[in-house]
Amino acid sequence: MTLAGTVTNGVIVPDDGATLPEGSRVRIELEEVYEYPHPLAPYDREKELALLRQCIADVKAGVPGIPLDEAFAQIRAELNLPNHIIDADL
Repeated sequence: MTLAGTVTNGVIVPDDGATLPEGSRVRIELEEVYEYPHPLAPYDREKELALLRQCIADVKAGVPGIPLDEAFAQIRAELNLPNHIIDADL
């Protein structure tokens, strides 16, 4: 059996809510998770400002984006969050 989960407060919580009998032996294999930017990467202020300027220029030029509810849905899916955590009806 293979289960996926997340460490929360030092405890592995299975993604699907599965429970195992007390005393079950398990093998843990860590999955590489790549974050952008990497938390230890140096901060490049000029790069970040260039990205923001480009986003502002895109908005002014009328470049279509995605609706807010779709953006929130993508964030929830990427982070495995329930629907009520990020609500587009702010």
